[in-house]
Amino acid sequence: MSFKFERKIIEFFPICKQKFVFCLIFALFYAISAPAQTKHQRYLDYIERYKYVALQTEREFGVPATITLAQGILESSVGQSKMALEANNHFGIKAYHWQGEVYGASDSLKQVGYRKYGAPEDSYLDHAKFLKGPRYTVLYQFDVTDYRSWAQGLRDCGYAEDANYPAKLIRIIEQYELYALNGGKRLDDNKPVEQIQSSDNEEEEQQSSSRWYHRKRRDRSQQPVAQQETSHEHQQSYTPLRQGNVLSSADND
Repeated sequence: MSFKFERKIIEFFPICKQKFVFCLIFALFYAISAPAQTKHQRYLDYIERYKYVALQTEREFGVPATITLAQGILESSVGQSKMALEANNHFGIKAYHWQGEVYGASDSLKQVGYRKYGAPEDSYLDHAKFLKGPRYTVLYQFDVTDYRSWAQGLRDCGYAEDANYPAKLIRIIEQYELYALNGGKRLDDNKPVEQIQSSDNEEEEQQSSSRWYHRKRRDRSQQPVAQQETSHEHQQSYTPLRQGNVLSSADND
C-alpha cells in the first residue's frame, strides 16, 4: 500500500465525520422546528378574522365556535374558494327558501344555486341558523367543548357525505388548537365517539357529489302537502350581522 493511498484514507474519514455531524445537527434542528411549521399563516389569519363571529354564534345559537371555525376553514378552502370570494358563502349553503341573491344557479341544468351574502359574517350567522333545524337537534346533547362528538354527529345527521368529514374537522381543530377558543381542551385521541342517529327519518336522495359539502336534500316529492306547509314552523327569526340581501334564515334541508 503506497504512502499516498494511506494518506487519502486518513483524510477521508475526517470528512465523513464532518458530514455525519452536519447531518445530525440538521436532523435535530428540523425535528425541533417542525411543529412550528405545521401552522400556516393563512389559517391563522382566517381564525383571527372569524373567531369573534364564531363565538357570537355559539352564544346565540349554541353551535360550538370550535366546530364553526373548522367547518369554515374546510368548506371555504380557508376563505379562498370561488364561492367564498364571489358570494361570501363559506359553508356551501344552497338557496332553498331563499329570497336573497343567488349564486351559481342554472335553469337549464336545474341547479338551485347557493346563497349569496353581503359579507362573510352573514354566512357564519346563517350557518348557525341552519344547524338549529330539527335534523340537528340531537347534537345539542353534547357540550360545546366536546368537538369530537360534534364532528362525528354532523356526519351522522347527514350534514356531509364524506366519510372522512369528522376526521378532517378534528385534525384542523387540534392542529390549530381551536378547542381553546371556548375554554375547552384537547380531547383524548382514543376517546370513542358516540354514534347518534339523525332525528330526520325521511328518505334522503342518494345523489353523489364531487363536492362533499353539498347537503343531502329530503325528498319533498314524498312529503305530505300539509307537512310542507308547516315545515317553516321550526325556523326562527334571524337578523344578519350586516344588512344586505340576507332575507331569510338557513333552510333545514
